[in-house]
Amino acid sequence: MKSLYIQITLNLLILIFGGYSVNAQDNSFILNAYRNYTEAAREVVYLHLNKSTYITGEDIGFTTYVLDKKDKKPSFITTNLYVSIEGEDKKILKQKLIKVVDGVASNTFELDSLFSSGNYKIKAYTNWMLNFDEKNYFSESIRILNPNNENDLSEKRIENHIDAQFLPESGHLLNGVINVVGVIIKDQLGFGIPYAEGEVVDKNNELLTSFKTNQFGIGKFQLLPKTDMSYKIKIRYADEDISINLGHKTEKEGIIMSLKSLKSKFLVSLITNDETLNRIKHKRHTLLIHNGDKYDFINVYFTDKTEIILEIEHGQSAKGINILTLFNENDEPISERLFFNYQGIDAIKTNGINVSKSKDSININLNFKDSKVSNNNSISVSILPAKTKSYNHHHNIISYTYLKPYINGNIEQAKYYFENVDEKKKYELDNLLITQGWSSYNWDKIFSDSYNRTYAFEQGITIKGNLNSKVKNDDVNYVIYGTKDELPRLFNIENGNNHFVIQNVFSNTIELSEITKSNGLIPANLYLQFFPNKIPQLHHNDVSLLTKSLEKPQEFMRNNDFVIFDKNVQKLDEVTVKSQVKIKKQMENELNHGRFGKTFVFDEQDENTYITLESFLKFKAGNLLEQSIGPNVSLNKWTTYGEQNDSSTDRGSPSSVNIFLNDMLLNNDDEWKHLFLSEVDFIEINRFGISDGMRSPKGFIKIYTKKLPTKRSRKKTTKAYNLPLTFSDQKKFYVPKYSYYNNDFYNLYGTIDWKPNLKIDQQGNCSFKIETPEVPVILIIEGMTENGKLISEDKYISLNTSE
Repeated sequence: MKSLYIQITLNLLILIFGGYSVNAQDNSFILNAYRNYTEAAREVVYLHLNKSTYITGEDIGFTTYVLDKKDKKPSFITTNLYVSIEGEDKKILKQKLIKVVDGVASNTFELDSLFSSGNYKIKAYTNWMLNFDEKNYFSESIRILNPNNENDLSEKRIENHIDAQFLPESGHLLNGVINVVGVIIKDQLGFGIPYAEGEVVDKNNELLTSFKTNQFGIGKFQLLPKTDMSYKIKIRYADEDISINLGHKTEKEGIIMSLKSLKSKFLVSLITNDETLNRIKHKRHTLLIHNGDKYDFINVYFTDKTEIILEIEHGQSAKGINILTLFNENDEPISERLFFNYQGIDAIKTNGINVSKSKDSININLNFKDSKVSNNNSISVSILPAKTKSYNHHHNIISYTYLKPYINGNIEQAKYYFENVDEKKKYELDNLLITQGWSSYNWDKIFSDSYNRTYAFEQGITIKGNLNSKVKNDDVNYVIYGTKDELPRLFNIENGNNHFVIQNVFSNTIELSEITKSNGLIPANLYLQFFPNKIPQLHHNDVSLLTKSLEKPQEFMRNNDFVIFDKNVQKLDEVTVKSQVKIKKQMENELNHGRFGKTFVFDEQDENTYITLESFLKFKAGNLLEQSIGPNVSLNKWTTYGEQNDSSTDRGSPSSVNIFLNDMLLNNDDEWKHLFLSEVDFIEINRFGISDGMRSPKGFIKIYTKKLPTKRSRKKTTKAYNLPLTFSDQKKFYVPKYSYYNNDFYNLYGTIDWKPNLKIDQQGNCSFKIETPEVPVILIIEGMTENGKLISEDKYISLNTSE
């Protein structure tokens, strides 16, 4: 594992103030445990949801982004992602298996009659994530409104009920030294109480210090505690004074850790008191600095001074979260502090938006020309009314990638710390991290070595084909037929084996045939086992913050004639007018079913263009034949095969490509060469000759005329198996229909559109079209690129102006 903090050690050698020394004695127990725990791959999942508040009948549109936790780039390993919706009783109402390609997937959930008004939780995770305690999975609350359900979802707060927590910067208070104490004051729903004021008093009611929380209920104060003194916090809230005990015992001995952020570096102070110094003098302490991947460590020794000051340059620390853990001489963690390094975070913004209008739609172009965007990228955009209250997620892709996986608690409006970042927000984020306690990396778990990676890294469905006990002696061959997304596969089971394994299957159904020498293809007689065969459950007991809303949407729904769509009107299936090309393609797909070769169907245009079958094969299918039959077999060689060999007896020999007419093996080319294309129904080109047993090892061409049924044979050659767990098909997002498009409810909770699969082209443009809205809109943009650049931005569009 690469060292990240090399410069720290150099700084320490420079910053020896005579109060401590640096030494590299043995701490292999800590390092080995850390390496073993973090060596396995980690991924982080983020879902961009099109809204946070929904109406029954709408669709939840989402795009999932799966990133490598260590390098923050798209994960190209994961293919299986589980997404579920559960109620407040933790009962799962809907769940799906989604196929992820290059770290990205999109899908929808229909909010039907299963959902009454209430708060729900949407989760997304992989099977591999179940091996770890860190919260690398996605979990966020959403809110659903049902017009037929009269539950009042307005937030019910209990007057004067607050949850106030006071957390020492290092996890404990130390006697006789100045301690920094973080403050977080919440209501009963977990939301911070903004701008609350508090005073710290001792048991004699003497005022020691005061504080004020920010908009999220977070603040801090300094305290010089004593072991023989107790402390209370007086908080002014809702016109009443509330008194709360500090709740932390002052330790007589120990070491605390404090951190200050300067413009170009962090200063870390390790502070003890005189009582402790005599006991720990010259004893090794280890400071490990890591981010769940790269790390560095330093051994420090207190000598004559009670404070050690370490200097860490911004450029030498990891981008994002850095975790400082101090271990005593017995390798026990005694203090921890988190800090965040904004330097190096790769986020890109649009340079501008171009809007052009047409008759009933507008074209929107997002411009990224000034950003270096890799060719492989993905963007999703939620299009909502500009006044919307329906999009109030706590996270964006940046906060969920760089912050959420490393902490234990919830963060209200975490995305705030990554929007228009300035020194104030950096300061506020550092205050927040003081209140989060220890990181999500549990040292008891790391040291115990009890984490068993029992959950596999899944890529598609794996199928174990168990042979029937009657199959003995000879080698056996099986073929699994291709689908529209997968190529056919051939499996050889050598004598003595009783099973074979099919990996990376993404189909809902597979068809298998056994290849026999005498009878060609026959239905496979196998016992199949499927892995996975059901959706695994995520057992982490996480508590997500609810979606916060300042409105009472139920009142809008009762007082306004607001209808998404008339339930009495039957929703008709989509009617598609198919062109002749589409019909031809559909027929080819149907004929390919149960065949191992490539099928060609002829339409009127083919008949008029090529006239004869020989002409079609010469001028249209030459390259295909070379690819299908093999590079050493030219078109002229087989079309004049009888002339070149001057013998009809070569037909059926192992070195030839056999030609069949209506399933009859031909002995000379005259029987097919002069067929008009109008007489031919379809042909099959098979480069392996599998369905012909051992007669056609070089492949075959089968010609079927219109005078006979199109099916090759009534003989059943395949057996179909349905998979117990299948990947959900990607469905088109349904844009709701509303009774009104300019009333208050539509402006606050309506949906204009959702675009889940957009790309930035090589010129730096990302373009899409929406129906012309009647109100100004907001674009909520999320995405990522192959080189690890993240995209998160809100852009407003007024229909009267173009940006």
